[in-house]
Amino acid sequence: WDWDSPHCRAQLDEVFFRRHDYIQAGSLEHKEFWAFFDRFQRFKMKRDMSGLTSSRNERRDRRKIASGTEDLGLPKEYDARYRINVSVCTRDVEERMGVSKHPGRHRSSGPGNQEISDCRVALLHFLDFTQRQSFTKLAKLRRDQKNLPIFQYRNKMLELVRLHPVVVVAGDTGCGKSTQVPQYLLSAGFSHIACTQPRRIACISLAKRVSFESLNQFGSKVGHQIRFETTRTTATKLLFLTEGLLLRQIQQDRTLAQYQVVIVDEVHERHLHCDFLLGVLRTLVAERPDLRLILMSATINIQLFSDYFSGAPVLQVPGRLFPIQVFDIAPAGVRKCIISTNIAETSVTIDGVRFVVDSGKVKEMSFDPKAKMQRLQEFWISRASSEQRKGRAGRTGPGVCYRLYAESDYNAFAPYPVPEIHRVSLDSLILQMKSMDLGDPHSFVFIDPPPAASIQTAVTYLKEQGALDRRAELTSIGSLLAQLPVDVVIGKMLVLGSLFNLVESVLTVAAALSVQSPFLRSSQQNPDCAT
Repeated sequence: WDWDSPHCRAQLDEVFFRRHDYIQAGSLEHKEFWAFFDRFQRFKMKRDMSGLTSSRNERRDRRKIASGTEDLGLPKEYDARYRINVSVCTRDVEERMGVSKHPGRHRSSGPGNQEISDCRVALLHFLDFTQRQSFTKLAKLRRDQKNLPIFQYRNKMLELVRLHPVVVVAGDTGCGKSTQVPQYLLSAGFSHIACTQPRRIACISLAKRVSFESLNQFGSKVGHQIRFETTRTTATKLLFLTEGLLLRQIQQDRTLAQYQVVIVDEVHERHLHCDFLLGVLRTLVAERPDLRLILMSATINIQLFSDYFSGAPVLQVPGRLFPIQVFDIAPAGVRKCIISTNIAETSVTIDGVRFVVDSGKVKEMSFDPKAKMQRLQEFWISRASSEQRKGRAGRTGPGVCYRLYAESDYNAFAPYPVPEIHRVSLDSLILQMKSMDLGDPHSFVFIDPPPAASIQTAVTYLKEQGALDRRAELTSIGSLLAQLPVDVVIGKMLVLGSLFNLVESVLTVAAALSVQSPFLRSSQQNPDCAT
């Protein structure tokens, strides 16, 4: 019998790791077990040679997990009794394989009683070892959660939510609002929570993180829903979704009866959908007294949002845990470098970043209503964005920030970014407003109203496309276009392509118009592009 032989191990797999067993052959846990088994065998040999007693090992294994009198809501130390109760039933396989009851007298082709016993002992130790690891991770997770600044404001936040229909949470970078506030609401008894994010990648990553922290299987109680992808089930209580998708749900259900609480995160980014969503929710809160709305942001024009929702209470949470210092001597050694767009300002946090280089520039879409053209242009960032970029270096330790612009430039920056509603075409927005029966777009109460010229240009354009009639009311094709998440002209092409039986050709053209031009070569060498 050779423990290192793949053939011998395969025979033990038939005994302990069958399809219905707790650990199945070929799984990650199965591979980890055999790696553990090698270490376990070496440990036993070393222990036998050194004469260590089992009682000393047991005392060492029962070391404290939580130090002092800190209350994490967990036992103070790990005990083997917490382990999952697993019975290793293998008699049927042993009898079929003809395992001998006498050590050293088993069949040469199969494992004997001693090998079966050794493997069973190792398996039980492995299960105890993995459970101990999980307990340690859980204790560290709970400790980290209690150390977040937002934890000190948990009860205050829940009290405000119960007493007021709208609450503004102004939390600095690193306070833990995006991951912790939804969990606080879940534990307080709110069972149907929607949390909007401006980007799809943020929905996915936050849903995974929150489900991990709340010990729920991803896709059950905590899930995400983005365009063409969802993990939502009937058991889902907390749903992360994009702002545009929530607007689509409001089109189908005017009162959002499926949710008790709506959290709008990253409202400071002032995306087109976000500004429009706030306007719709402002009306909805008045119609549904039981609905609770929470606005969250890292850097926020607090007074603007509070006044917009009739003096909503504001909860300010301090954030950054470590100091940052505007660096003059280059550090020695080699470091990993992450080149990122402004998505890293708020939506995505990468642990371990200690140095930030801020160019002070951002590319934004700007719209010329006269020429009816959108251009991607480079602009200076705002002071709020500058602070956000600096904050990326202070998440896990003291950081350093290089700013590639003068202090006088910084002082000349706008305090907050220009809302997207002031910069882009409003065609799709006006069409959506018409489909939701929100009345005249000119009289809609936006938090920061767009230029009247941009609204009028959009209305005129929709009339030209046949989406609105002469009285600016929705037409039949306009109702269809409002349901399609594409540009108005591409949507119209898809509808007409269906009418004239040209679906395949039109889909190809629509797909080509929805991506970057294949005839422009990037700076990177890509054989497919060249072909």
